[in-house]
Amino acid sequence: MQTTRRLRLQGVIQEELSQVVPREVKDPRVPAVTFTAVEVSPDGSHATIFVTILGGPQGGHDGAPPLSEAGSELRMKDCIAGLTSASGFLRRHLAKVLNVRHIPSLIFREDLGLEHATRIHELLKQISSS
Repeated sequence: MQTTRRLRLQGVIQEELSQVVPREVKDPRVPAVTFTAVEVSPDGSHATIFVTILGGPQGGHDGAPPLSEAGSELRMKDCIAGLTSASGFLRRHLAKVLNVRHIPSLIFREDLGLEHATRIHELLKQISSS
């Protein structure tokens, strides 16, 4: 698959999932999520979708108390499991929208980019205050 076509496919998949998941996926394990990136394999058979939970996996943004580290890991694992169980439905939706012969299988992964950036920022702040 050509690079430009793959990039366009990645963008369309990310946009469609961000629209359909909040409206159509009724799994209670899936909270409000953001799809930060999509990577389609060179042959177009697999799409890895990177997910982050809105407000962070620890929560606390909806009035509930923030979760512990173990609780936030469990929340993210449940979210990934919920999205994985809905992947058949999501692939059928993508088949209606995309104009490709083979719809890629969907693989959901946690996006740790923001957490790593926050951790690096905290470490740099500690170094500069020392």
